[in-house]
Amino acid sequence: MSTSSANGFRKERFTHDDGSDYASIFRSQYGGRDYASETYATDDARYEYTVVGDDDLTLRTMRAVGGRRGGTIGPRDDHVVFWLTQGTLEMHFPDRTRTVVPGTPYVASASESYRFESSDTVYNGIHVSDAFLRTVGRQLGFRLPEGPLLFDQQDEVIARREPLRRMIADLRCSLLDERVTGAMRSALNRRLATVVLDTFPLRDRGDDVPVANRLRDAVRFVEQHAAERPSVPDIAAAAGLSERGLHEVFARTFDTTPRRFLRDHRLDRVRDELLQGDDPTVSAVAARWGFTNAGRFARDYRDRFREDPVTTLRSRANGRVRAAVAFIEANADADLSLVTIAAAAGVRPRRLQQLFREAHDTTPMAFVALVRARRDRTAASASPALAGTTVTA
Repeated sequence: MSTSSANGFRKERFTHDDGSDYASIFRSQYGGRDYASETYATDDARYEYTVVGDDDLTLRTMRAVGGRRGGTIGPRDDHVVFWLTQGTLEMHFPDRTRTVVPGTPYVASASESYRFESSDTVYNGIHVSDAFLRTVGRQLGFRLPEGPLLFDQQDEVIARREPLRRMIADLRCSLLDERVTGAMRSALNRRLATVVLDTFPLRDRGDDVPVANRLRDAVRFVEQHAAERPSVPDIAAAAGLSERGLHEVFARTFDTTPRRFLRDHRLDRVRDELLQGDDPTVSAVAARWGFTNAGRFARDYRDRFREDPVTTLRSRANGRVRAAVAFIEANADADLSLVTIAAAAGVRPRRLQQLFREAHDTTPMAFVALVRARRDRTAASASPALAGTTVTA
């Protein structure tokens, strides 16, 4: 463990190898207070728990294999935002049970107690102190409830964009550096706390609509109307925000502008279609998503994906042909047709014919005949040549 005098910075690591039992992790992290009870790990459990940060915000990881772990966590000083990359976790609250699966972010509000059970989990997340989160919220002008801060989960439209995980990845080196203390660390902590407030809706706000819900509405509007290239005022109006407010929340959460966010989403949809669609031309796909200047589109596409759109289209085509070839080779004895092969490759029959011509200078059905002929030759060469021989005793 290393510590700093600036706001209680610390690095801590607990493992089953160093003599730390599972319950000691919770006793250490909650200052010996009775916030964790009935905490256990079976004898065959192996685990490593790390903590890096200060009194306002810490990064946490738990890597556990074998056995089972569980316990009860009571009300505490920190809000916990986490996600699993492996395993499952069951959280039992007084009024509900939640099964957390890999990839989905989850927030456990500081005032809520819960019982948990888990096995074979890899857990990453942050703990943000309630006092610090309230301070950041007031600085942002958020309307906070008088009582406990209770959060709802992120909407799926925001969760799949992973704003918090992306920001942690960008800031990770600085967050883990014990030399980054004082005002510098506080600034990093504030950026992460802001994303929590912007993306997890607060309950108990009366008629006030949380910024997280307005951000959700903005992103959803962009996704639904991207091909129409809506204006920034249109996006702001759909979310119930001023243009300035829209710019601020996109800068804080996605580190971009609404206009660039819209453009990048359109580029992403073009790439999806080039990789998965059935349109043989880049220009047709680009036009469908509102890109009318071919040169500018190609430049923006290269900047975002580090390859030309034609290269993406070719990789899709090659993948279709490889899938068709694999299907033919695996089913050479079956009653194959152009339609069944095309369906297995995920492409229309006429388009598959074109791709085969480009890749192999033949047709799919001619390729079937070649595979069957090769198989027959192999079988014949493997059989003993007995004709015309005489066997003597």
